[in-house]
Amino acid sequence: MVILFGILLVLAAGILPMVTYALLLWWFDRYEKEPLGLLIAAFLWGAIPAIIFSLIAQLVLDIPISYFVSPATSNMVGAVLIAPPTEEIFKGAALLLLLLLFRQEIDSPLDGIIYGGLVGFGFAAVENLLYFAGALMESGIGSLIFMAFLRAFVFGLNHALFTGLTGLGLALARTSPSWPIKIGAPVAGLLAGMLAHGIHNGSVTLGAELCWPCLITFASDHGGVLILLAVIIWTSVREQRWVAAYLVDEVESGVLSQEDYNVICSYLERVAVRLNVLFSGDFQRWWDMGRYYRLATELAFNKYRLTRFPEEKDTQEHIVKLRKQVMELSSHL
Repeated sequence: MVILFGILLVLAAGILPMVTYALLLWWFDRYEKEPLGLLIAAFLWGAIPAIIFSLIAQLVLDIPISYFVSPATSNMVGAVLIAPPTEEIFKGAALLLLLLLFRQEIDSPLDGIIYGGLVGFGFAAVENLLYFAGALMESGIGSLIFMAFLRAFVFGLNHALFTGLTGLGLALARTSPSWPIKIGAPVAGLLAGMLAHGIHNGSVTLGAELCWPCLITFASDHGGVLILLAVIIWTSVREQRWVAAYLVDEVESGVLSQEDYNVICSYLERVAVRLNVLFSGDFQRWWDMGRYYRLATELAFNKYRLTRFPEEKDTQEHIVKLRKQVMELSSHL
């Protein structure tokens, strides 16, 4: 019974906090929710391929390092110089694939942070399972609870922070017309993620002996999270302004009614209207209204993008398609 309880505790402590954080991050994407399939794929990429490839790379690179230096030095080198680049590169590969295959889904810096964060949470969930299982087998439930408190709560946002920086860099490249930003932002984002990861690992490793480096860990990790949170809030405000500005003429042309426009421009109004429909028992209309609001928002975002990239024919074509879909849905609601 004790063993079963320990296993359940490992699973719960490893997975539930990361899923909760992922849902909280998803909530910040207020105006144009990303496709659920892509969000799940991002989480699973972090949980499976990124973990596997990172472990293989680290095992291979650890062989020559351990041959030339002492075990203590080898651990420090692995934590600071090997783990951050291998893990961030393989986690970031999901974001690069997303940019190449589904680039129209990245409309703003917020999207890059969300996809990066989801990859990071998936990675952290499986990594935590491995650490928690090891703590349970070596030292018992007490050690597991203490480690779970540190890894799932005190530093539970770490991997989302590291890969979120990479995602932010790629999103800036996607949404900026400036070639220096297009080239430099992804590199800067990846390097920032590696640096933050390296600072965390190095200070935690030193903190096991000296204690005070843990203050560096806390300042670096939570300072980075606050910076990304500020970017998320700033971007969310910008997105609301895009919706209000670029759907005005859709009301004038008859694509949207004034009443729908007012609702679409307000996140709280969207929630209130959809909840009212849901409580009335009309699930299909609730679902269709969510899609209607999302498509109208996507229309606004693409119109904004066209002002920055007027030569993009695929964006022009996508606007025509979205406008048609919005009108069709509007007639059925």
